[in-house]
Amino acid sequence: MAGSKKQFNRWTTLMKSTWAFQVFNKYNDELNEMLWANLATTKLTYRQLSLNKATWNDSASDHLKFEVPRGEEVFKNLKEWSATYNQFENWINLNALLTISSNFEIYLSTIVSLALESDPGVLFSSPKSIDGISLLKNGANKSKIEEDIIKAITKGDWNSRSSAFIRVFGSAPEVLKNNIRELDKIRNIRNKVGHAFGRDIDESRNHEVKDILPIENLTPKKLKTCQYTILNVVKSIDAYLLNNHIGEFQAIAFYHRMFPGLRKDVHQNQRAVTLKKALGKYGDTSGKEFCKGLVSYYEAL
Repeated sequence: MAGSKKQFNRWTTLMKSTWAFQVFNKYNDELNEMLWANLATTKLTYRQLSLNKATWNDSASDHLKFEVPRGEEVFKNLKEWSATYNQFENWINLNALLTISSNFEIYLSTIVSLALESDPGVLFSSPKSIDGISLLKNGANKSKIEEDIIKAITKGDWNSRSSAFIRVFGSAPEVLKNNIRELDKIRNIRNKVGHAFGRDIDESRNHEVKDILPIENLTPKKLKTCQYTILNVVKSIDAYLLNNHIGEFQAIAFYHRMFPGLRKDVHQNQRAVTLKKALGKYGDTSGKEFCKGLVSYYEAL
């Protein structure tokens, strides 16, 4: 099979997504597998109860095993167990949304940081006027301004986040702008789960009540809708920043980290071969010509 003829171009990449997006997807897939595993167990449990001709008035311990002393009952009957199990399923859905949102926020801070490091000219409304690799090569560190921008885009309500995104990068993907309301609903539920056991945060802090508050309800269908919303927003942000501000920054930064440990007494092309092998370990198939161009570009800076 002929080797890849892909040519290196600093600001134009043939990649379909960033490495950060690929990591986001792996975490998303991991969560989906856990949800599917639980769903299969739930279906099997109820199917077995049906085969055993169980009725709602049966003692739950007639059909299910509980780690309690013999003769004690955890639930009044099977119906009460089922109602509690449904609450647990809802709790799983809420915590799954918390996980999805956390994954989203980690991705967002990573990709915004990546775009700013790659294209620092955006801080002066002059994109691509400065190659962030040259700053990296000369030992530049993350600035306070960059930290403030990341905070503005990843904290607060989504109106303020999207405004900060546009202020820095000049525009924003339509998918992001069209989903601000849905993203804020997700953010509010996520905060309830993270800070108040899935309840209203302000009401949970009311010291004048003794009863617990009703928990937020999140159906599997609504969870899936939230998940698709976040995934579509992530895809749009990834494509926007990759194509407009990141380009091949990730691959060059990868070589930058390798460079100190490479031999300098050999031809540049040998270092390109070493880079090709190192990238190949992560499934990258950019090829020899691409790596030659990248090495030449980096070492000429």
